[in-house]
Amino acid sequence: MKNSKFTYDYHQPDEYHFSLDSVLLAKNVAHDLRHHDSLDQLKIMDLCAGTGIIGLELFYHLKNIEHLHFLEIQNVYEEYFQKNLKMIAPHKNHFQFILKNYDQLIHDENYHGVYDVILSNPPYFFKNEGLLSPSQFKNRCRFFLDSSFENLFLAIAYALKNKGQAYELVRDGKEHKRNPGAEITNILNQKTPFNFNVSERQPIRGVLLIHLEKL
Repeated sequence: MKNSKFTYDYHQPDEYHFSLDSVLLAKNVAHDLRHHDSLDQLKIMDLCAGTGIIGLELFYHLKNIEHLHFLEIQNVYEEYFQKNLKMIAPHKNHFQFILKNYDQLIHDENYHGVYDVILSNPPYFFKNEGLLSPSQFKNRCRFFLDSSFENLFLAIAYALKNKGQAYELVRDGKEHKRNPGAEITNILNQKTPFNFNVSERQPIRGVLLIHLEKL
Protein backbone atom coordinates (compact mmCIF):
# COMPACT_ATOMS: atom_id res chain seq x y z
CA MET A 1 0.00 0.00 0.00
CA LYS A 2 2.33 2.70 -1.27
CA ASN A 3 1.61 6.35 -1.97
CA SER A 4 3.52 9.01 -3.86
CA LYS A 5 5.32 10.59 -0.90
CA PHE A 6 5.91 7.93 1.74
CA THR A 7 6.76 4.26 1.48
CA TYR A 8 3.48 3.02 3.00
CA ASP A 9 0.11 4.45 3.94
CA TYR A 10 0.84 4.09 7.64
CA HIS A 11 -1.80 3.89 10.33
CA GLN A 12 -1.35 6.82 12.72
CA PRO A 13 -3.43 9.01 15.06
CA ASP A 14 -5.37 11.82 13.40
CA GLU A 15 -4.05 14.21 16.03
CA TYR A 16 -0.35 13.77 15.28
CA HIS A 17 1.37 12.54 12.11
CA PHE A 18 5.00 11.58 11.64
CA SER A 19 7.21 13.70 9.36
CA LEU A 20 9.39 12.86 6.40
CA ASP A 21 12.39 13.22 8.76
CA SER A 22 11.67 9.74 10.15
CA VAL A 23 11.56 8.16 6.68
CA LEU A 24 14.84 9.79 5.69
CA LEU A 25 16.52 8.81 8.96
CA ALA A 26 15.73 5.16 8.30
CA LYS A 27 17.04 5.47 4.76
CA ASN A 28 20.31 6.97 6.04
CA VAL A 29 20.81 4.21 8.59
CA ALA A 30 19.98 1.54 6.01
CA HIS A 31 22.68 2.97 3.75
CA ASP A 32 25.23 2.58 6.58
CA LEU A 33 24.18 -0.99 7.36
CA ARG A 34 23.57 -2.28 3.84
CA HIS A 35 26.84 -4.25 3.63
CA HIS A 36 26.66 -5.74 7.14
CA ASP A 37 27.18 -9.48 6.79
CA SER A 38 24.96 -10.49 9.74
CA LEU A 39 21.88 -8.29 9.59
CA ASP A 40 19.76 -11.12 10.94
CA GLN A 41 21.85 -11.13 14.13
CA LEU A 42 21.69 -7.41 14.84
CA LYS A 43 19.55 -6.25 17.76
CA ILE A 44 18.02 -2.90 16.87
CA MET A 45 15.88 -0.45 18.83
CA ASP A 46 13.59 2.26 17.48
CA LEU A 47 13.54 4.60 20.49
CA CYS A 48 10.59 6.99 20.95
CA ALA A 49 9.02 4.79 18.31
CA GLY A 50 5.50 6.18 18.06
CA THR A 51 3.69 4.02 15.51
CA GLY A 52 6.93 2.29 14.49
CA ILE A 53 7.65 4.24 11.32
CA ILE A 54 11.45 4.44 11.60
CA GLY A 55 12.00 0.78 12.44
CA LEU A 56 9.53 -0.42 9.82
CA GLU A 57 11.10 1.84 7.20
CA LEU A 58 14.48 0.38 8.11
CA PHE A 59 13.03 -3.09 7.55
CA TYR A 60 11.68 -1.93 4.17
CA HIS A 61 15.27 -1.29 3.08
CA LEU A 62 16.90 -4.22 4.93
CA LYS A 63 14.65 -7.25 4.75
CA ASN A 64 17.11 -9.52 6.61
CA ILE A 65 16.55 -7.72 9.93
CA GLU A 66 15.07 -10.11 12.50
CA HIS A 67 15.40 -8.45 15.93
CA LEU A 68 13.73 -5.05 16.24
CA HIS A 69 12.29 -3.45 19.38
CA PHE A 70 10.04 -0.39 19.35
CA LEU A 71 10.17 1.52 22.65
CA GLU A 72 7.43 4.07 23.28
CA ILE A 73 5.90 5.61 26.41
CA GLN A 74 2.47 6.57 25.02
CA ASN A 75 0.18 3.56 24.90
CA VAL A 76 -2.14 5.27 22.40
CA TYR A 77 0.41 4.37 19.72
CA GLU A 78 0.36 0.62 20.25
CA GLU A 79 -2.88 0.02 18.34
CA TYR A 80 -1.48 1.82 15.29
CA PHE A 81 1.86 0.05 15.60
CA GLN A 82 0.18 -3.36 15.57
CA LYS A 83 -1.77 -2.42 12.43
CA ASN A 84 1.41 -1.23 10.72
CA LEU A 85 3.28 -4.37 11.73
CA LYS A 86 0.48 -6.57 10.37
CA MET A 87 0.56 -4.63 7.09
CA ILE A 88 4.34 -4.70 6.61
CA ALA A 89 5.94 -7.53 8.59
CA PRO A 90 3.22 -9.86 9.96
CA HIS A 91 5.53 -12.85 10.41
CA LYS A 92 8.33 -11.09 12.32
CA ASN A 93 7.99 -12.58 15.81
CA HIS A 94 10.93 -10.58 17.16
CA PHE A 95 9.51 -7.19 16.20
CA GLN A 96 8.13 -6.07 19.57
CA PHE A 97 6.41 -2.96 20.92
CA ILE A 98 7.73 -2.10 24.40
CA LEU A 99 5.61 0.30 26.44
CA LYS A 100 8.27 1.97 28.55
CA ASN A 101 9.90 5.32 29.28
CA TYR A 102 13.54 5.35 28.17
CA ASP A 103 14.38 6.47 31.73
CA GLN A 104 13.59 2.91 32.74
CA LEU A 105 16.39 1.53 30.58
CA ILE A 106 19.02 3.19 32.73
CA HIS A 107 20.49 0.70 35.22
CA ASP A 108 18.05 -2.06 34.15
CA GLU A 109 20.27 -5.10 33.63
CA ASN A 110 17.82 -6.48 31.08
CA TYR A 111 18.81 -3.64 28.74
CA HIS A 112 22.49 -3.26 29.55
CA GLY A 113 24.60 -3.62 26.43
CA VAL A 114 21.83 -5.28 24.42
CA TYR A 115 21.55 -3.29 21.19
CA ASP A 116 23.83 -3.07 18.18
CA VAL A 117 21.91 -0.14 16.70
CA ILE A 118 19.59 2.45 18.25
CA LEU A 119 17.84 5.02 16.11
CA SER A 120 15.46 7.74 17.18
CA ASN A 121 13.54 10.82 16.18
CA PRO A 122 12.80 12.06 19.73
CA PRO A 123 11.02 15.28 20.77
CA TYR A 124 12.75 18.31 19.27
CA PHE A 125 11.99 20.92 21.93
CA PHE A 126 12.78 21.58 25.56
CA LYS A 127 9.78 22.66 27.63
CA ASN A 128 10.92 26.30 27.74
CA GLU A 129 11.62 26.52 24.01
CA GLY A 130 8.14 27.09 22.64
CA LEU A 131 4.44 27.40 23.30
CA LEU A 132 2.70 24.29 24.55
CA SER A 133 -0.37 23.05 22.69
CA PRO A 134 -3.75 22.57 24.41
CA SER A 135 -3.24 18.90 23.47
CA GLN A 136 -1.15 17.02 26.02
CA PHE A 137 -0.71 14.24 23.47
CA LYS A 138 0.91 16.61 20.97
CA ASN A 139 3.04 18.18 23.68
CA ARG A 140 4.47 14.81 24.67
CA CYS A 141 5.40 14.19 21.04
CA ARG A 142 7.11 17.55 20.55
CA PHE A 143 8.62 18.43 23.93
CA PHE A 144 10.82 16.67 26.49
CA LEU A 145 8.09 16.31 29.13
CA ASP A 146 8.19 12.64 30.18
CA SER A 147 11.95 12.70 30.64
CA SER A 148 14.96 14.78 29.66
CA PHE A 149 17.43 15.24 26.82
CA GLU A 150 20.19 14.12 29.18
CA ASN A 151 18.43 10.90 30.16
CA LEU A 152 17.79 10.10 26.50
CA PHE A 153 21.52 9.85 25.91
CA LEU A 154 22.21 8.12 29.22
CA ALA A 155 19.68 5.46 28.22
CA ILE A 156 21.26 5.07 24.80
CA ALA A 157 24.73 4.80 26.32
CA TYR A 158 23.58 2.11 28.75
CA ALA A 159 21.62 0.05 26.22
CA LEU A 160 24.20 -0.01 23.40
CA LYS A 161 26.67 -2.85 23.06
CA ASN A 162 30.35 -2.08 22.76
CA LYS A 163 30.93 -1.09 19.12
CA GLY A 164 27.22 -0.34 18.92
CA GLN A 165 25.97 2.69 17.01
CA ALA A 166 23.18 5.20 17.56
CA TYR A 167 21.59 7.65 15.14
CA GLU A 168 19.61 10.53 16.67
CA LEU A 169 17.80 13.46 15.09
CA VAL A 170 18.31 16.65 17.12
CA ARG A 171 17.39 20.28 16.45
CA ASP A 172 20.43 22.51 16.07
CA GLY A 173 19.43 24.75 19.01
CA LYS A 174 20.92 27.91 17.50
CA GLU A 175 17.89 30.05 18.27
CA HIS A 176 18.38 29.20 21.95
CA LYS A 177 22.20 29.48 21.83
CA ARG A 178 22.64 25.75 22.37
CA ASN A 179 25.21 23.40 20.84
CA PRO A 180 23.61 19.93 20.96
CA GLY A 181 26.73 18.12 19.72
CA ALA A 182 28.81 19.57 22.56
CA GLU A 183 26.01 18.94 25.06
CA ILE A 184 25.77 15.28 24.05
CA THR A 185 29.54 14.84 24.23
CA ASN A 186 29.58 16.34 27.73
CA ILE A 187 26.72 14.12 28.91
CA LEU A 188 28.47 10.98 27.69
CA ASN A 189 31.88 11.99 29.00
CA GLN A 190 30.78 13.27 32.40
CA LYS A 191 27.78 11.10 33.27
CA THR A 192 28.71 7.64 31.94
CA PRO A 193 31.68 5.28 32.36
CA PHE A 194 31.69 4.56 28.62
CA ASN A 195 33.73 5.98 25.77
CA PHE A 196 32.08 7.28 22.61
CA ASN A 197 32.87 8.83 19.29
CA VAL A 198 30.31 11.56 18.63
CA SER A 199 29.94 13.04 15.15
CA GLU A 200 27.47 15.06 13.11
CA ARG A 201 26.31 13.61 9.81
CA GLN A 202 24.68 15.48 6.95
CA PRO A 203 21.55 17.16 8.35
CA ILE A 204 18.15 15.81 7.36
CA ARG A 205 15.89 18.64 6.22
CA GLY A 206 17.78 21.04 8.49
CA VAL A 207 17.73 18.72 11.52
CA LEU A 208 21.05 17.51 12.93
CA LEU A 209 21.82 13.81 12.58
CA ILE A 210 24.04 12.82 15.51
CA HIS A 211 25.99 9.57 15.18
CA LEU A 212 27.36 7.81 18.27
CA GLU A 213 29.73 4.86 18.35
CA LYS A 214 30.37 3.13 21.66
CA LEU A 215 34.04 2.18 21.92
